[in-house]
Amino acid sequence: MALCDYLLNSDIAGVDCNSLPSVGVNAVGVLINRKDINFEYVTGLVTDEHPFRVSFTNPRAFKCRKHGYTVTQVGRRPFDGTQQEMVEGTHQNTITNTVQFVILRHDADFAHDAFALMNGDFVAILYNKNGTYQVYGLETGLRCNGAIRELYSDDNLAGWQFTMQEVGAVKGNFFTDSASWVAALNEVGGRCDPVDPV
Repeated sequence: MALCDYLLNSDIAGVDCNSLPSVGVNAVGVLINRKDINFEYVTGLVTDEHPFRVSFTNPRAFKCRKHGYTVTQVGRRPFDGTQQEMVEGTHQNTITNTVQFVILRHDADFAHDAFALMNGDFVAILYNKNGTYQVYGLETGLRCNGAIRELYSDDNLAGWQFTMQEVGAVKGNFFTDSASWVAALNEVGGRCDPVDPV
């Protein structure tokens, strides 16, 4: 069955008693520069075995010595504002993925990271409270479409609030596992072959 057939192939249960929904996201997420990913080695993107489950465990999934970086949130609602929304299209509906986070810093050391976040292209992995690892930005990339720092904000303590969006995602719902989370954060990074650019 091709994905473009848009056909159901199983019953849809109203709830999975073995994996009950749980509101929210855990406090630590992973951000990866899209240019550091070898997408041809991301298992699941190149096969139809399970088109919404991907893996970054192949040693070549990341470019030579490249890896992801943690984003740590504080407070009761980590990554507050993160959401998914279907957008109606003329020929096909798409999904807009939004990942939002607050960085409670504003200093010279963070200035480079802020500049990169405002102008870069990313993939994010968030660890949901129900134990699932959800991936955003695989199709069209997460790009910053809003960054604000209010100097008198009690909520954000004069830190930066970033809003990253992936627009026009066709599948839009990708999941991975703990092994991929560990692989993304492995500081050794991706495998280096003689032909791989550094």
